Amino acid sequence: MSSSDTSTDSLWGQIKQVLSEFFRGSRERVSGLAETIDRQAGIQRLAAQIRLLRRERHQLLLTMGKKAYSLHTRGKVRNRDILSDCLHIDEIGAETRELQGQIEEIRREAGPGEELVLDLEDETPVAEDEEPAQETAPAEAADQESCQMPTEAPKWTAPPPTED
Repeated sequence: MSSSDTSTDSLWGQIKQVLSEFFRGSRERVSGLAETIDRQAGIQRLAAQIRLLRRERHQLLLTMGKKAYSLHTRGKVRNRDILSDCLHIDEIGAETRELQGQIEEIRREAGPGEELVLDLEDETPVAEDEEPAQETAPAEAADQESCQMPTEAPKWTAPPPTED
């Protein structure tokens, strides 16, 4: 064997060794990257579950509030904190009705020729309109006190753009 054959074999050996180390390192990096992606995907799945649970909790709190206010409208709330909140809701309703009356007065003063548009319909009742329930057994009363959640968002309309 000549010295050029030996140096060629040696060179090829070195190239093989470098390539082997390169691919081994690449394999480890790709494997580490795959593990990181898997962990991140797991975190995202868990975060999505947390968001769903928080939405469910929010809906339950809304339902509970509607039920408590429904009980208030029938004079059945005795807890001071809840009663205070219910009375505040009543005050807000009274103030809203007063402001709507002022809007109607402005419209009446303007006369039929002026078109003043602003639709502030009350989007949903705070509590279901219920007939005063007769005293029933506790299990039956619990069934009658359920409230329906609104299925639509409130509909607010803005005044139409004016043409100059």
